[in-house]
Order: sequence, then structure tokens, then C-alpha cells
Amino acid sequence: MAARISPTTNLLRKSRLFALPSSLSAPSPSLSSNYNFWSDTATLPYPTKATIETPPASLARGDWGLKRPLPAKSTINSSSNPLVRINHLDTYEHITDFHSANDHALTLQKYQELSLPISSTTHGTSSLVGSGRHTSVFESSTDNITASGDQSAGKKLRYRFKGPWLAGMTEVEFQRYLKKVRKQKPEFLRRLREIIIENKALQTRRRLMDEGKSLEGADIPTKLSDAEFETALLALRADPAALGPEVNKFLDLATPPKVPDRRIHLRNWVAGPSDVSSPQYARDGPPQTHPSAGLSYLRTRSHIDNHPIAGPQQNPRPVQARLLRARGRGRGGSSKSMVGVAGFVTDDIGPSAARDFDSLKGSIQFDPDVPGGAKYWVKVEKATVDAKGRVLLRVDGATSSAKALIGVQNAEENVPSFITKRATFSRFDDKI
Repeated sequence: MAARISPTTNLLRKSRLFALPSSLSAPSPSLSSNYNFWSDTATLPYPTKATIETPPASLARGDWGLKRPLPAKSTINSSSNPLVRINHLDTYEHITDFHSANDHALTLQKYQELSLPISSTTHGTSSLVGSGRHTSVFESSTDNITASGDQSAGKKLRYRFKGPWLAGMTEVEFQRYLKKVRKQKPEFLRRLREIIIENKALQTRRRLMDEGKSLEGADIPTKLSDAEFETALLALRADPAALGPEVNKFLDLATPPKVPDRRIHLRNWVAGPSDVSSPQYARDGPPQTHPSAGLSYLRTRSHIDNHPIAGPQQNPRPVQARLLRARGRGRGGSSKSMVGVAGFVTDDIGPSAARDFDSLKGSIQFDPDVPGGAKYWVKVEKATVDAKGRVLLRVDGATSSAKALIGVQNAEENVPSFITKRATFSRFDDKI
């Protein structure tokens, strides 16, 4: 029979004091010689702390399952659906340091309303069935964290490695890692001895088969002297293309970016055949989380929106995009504008949106008289998560028929009036 626990122990086990996971490291600003605009209060690309929610009955009392109640002025009186993230459970002033977590929570809810799967960064121009190839991040060929036993045809790709990404380490981190792996040198030498013996036995079998001799009773080497091992080791050190893959496999290092060694006429260290699930992970480093980032667990978008009157629709329901930066503004004068869709910022506008965008008031020059900022209707075609945890959206202009079904003006040419008059819905994209 289990020992009876004390009331204090039972309280701590059921409390959130020890249930909060450790926070993730905040994304560091990009290293560049140009000036970077960075704010300590800006919304991060991904959440670093857990979001806490409490039932309505406990919310009225300020009870969040923490050490002390949270004030109503910062929770229930400031938001209809308060969510908080804890910075410090207890400070020197005997208060609980917290902030609102509605930014990331509502962004997640907005994205899930899009019913859009996360696409792999390797393939795909659109997630719509029939208009491009879409590769899900949950495919068995890429959704792996361990190396495949078969390194030939049909090998499995992965996004997680035990070793670090050397290209993204600083000099101090690299020297610290070298000090750590030097302890594994005896084990690596034993592994090299086994590999050299296997290669020598393979060469002996191949020579006997070429000479037409039988392998039964043949003297196939199973041991290696120290002198032979030193000679073979010197030959391996002189050939980076042969020793590099063995080091990379032994330490399970992440795939490094490719270097054009043929162009600069240098023999660089070769890591061997790559099994990384995306070339972007070799250029920018492996992802910190799963490639889906927990945003969506859909594998395909092979479903259609069913309108209550017009029936099944070919195109998904359009959403509104808010103009954040006009075309040609900012440094460099980019020909693309920066818009916000479902809580994410993107500037990848497809060619079909050019007509709507040119006629949009405030698209070329900022117009402060537009209430809430200039907006226009788009359809989200693709969503990916890069190695740094940032969500990248690809949007295009919405069709006239799709806009007419939701009651958008000047878009009812091909849709009967009895449909547009009754097609009104309330969703998150109406409140962007």
C-alpha cells in the first residue's frame, strides 16, 4: 500500500507551480552590418512560454492555480478571454510577473480557421489539390528523428540530429564542443578499425571472385595489426571525402551547407550523402521543433467548403489581408507590399492579386484616412515553417465568385442575388 502523502505535498502535485515547462530561448536578431529594427515588446515569431487558461468560475476569483491570485484589472477587466504567460512565479517584491498571452493564442485560433496544412519546405507551390504539388510535413519519408538503416534507395529523411549544427556555432561554442568530443576519440578509433577491417575483407572477397576462386576456406582477414591500422589511418586523413562521412555519421552531425569547392579549387571537408528532410535545414540549420510547429495536424487540403445555399465550392473561403507597408516604401523600395493575414506578416503576393491591389486605396501611398488600414481579400495557398520557427504564408488574390458568396460588394456578377443577400458569416478574419 502506498504511503499517505501530506496535504502540502498533494497541493504541490496538483498545483501549476511545478507543471509549467521551462521556457524556450527567444529568437536572436539576425546578424547584419545594416541597422536592425528590434523591439523588446514586439510579438515574438513563436511563443517561448506556456499559455495558462483557467475556468470561468476560478477566473472570477482570480484563481489561476498559482501561488497567489492575479489581479482582475490585468485579466478579466482587460480582455473577454484572458490568457496569461508567467515570467516569474515569485519575485523579490512578492508578486507574480505575468503578461497577456492572447497574441499567440488568437493567432493559433485564426490559423486553425484557415484549415490549411503545413507544407514541407522542399516541394510544393500550392496546397490545393490539382493546382500544384503539396508535401506534408507528416509524411513517413520525412517525419523522422532517427537515422535510417538503409542508406541506399528509399532512405528516410529526418529533421533531428544528435549533434549540433557546426555552421551556426560561434568560435567559443565550437571550441567547447571540440573539448567535449575529444573524449570520444578512443571509441572513434575502434570504429575506424572495424571499418578498415570490413573494407579489407570486402576487397579480398572481390579479388577472389575476379580470379574465379572459391570463397570457402579462403584466408579472409579478420584482424588488423597496429602498423597496418596506422598506415590506413594516414590514408584516411589525407582523403577528406573518405573520412568526413565517417566523422559525420559517428557524431551524428547536422548536414552542413554546401560549399562550391569545385569553383574555388579547394578540397573541403565532405560530410557524405545528406539525409536531411529539407535543403533549407542544411542552409539555415535544423528546426528547433517539429516542422509543423503544432499549428496544424492536417496532412492534406483535400476537402471543400460547403456553402449552405450554393453548395460545394472549388475555392476556399477568402480572408482579409491588412496592408502594413505600401508598395515602394521602406528601404530599397520593394515592388511588393507587406500585408498581415491571420496574425502573420507576408509579402509574397501572387500575380492574381495585382488587379485588386492596384485598385486598393492606400496600396501605393500610405493613406491615413482609410479606417483600420487598407484591406483586400486573399486566399492562402501555402504555409511553411522555416528553420528559425517563422511561419511563411503564400497568398494570392481571391476570385470574384468566392468574394460574392460572402457578400463583398462589386463581386456579384456571376452569383445570383438570393445567395449573396443571405451569405453573411462572422469569423475571426472579419475582425482583423
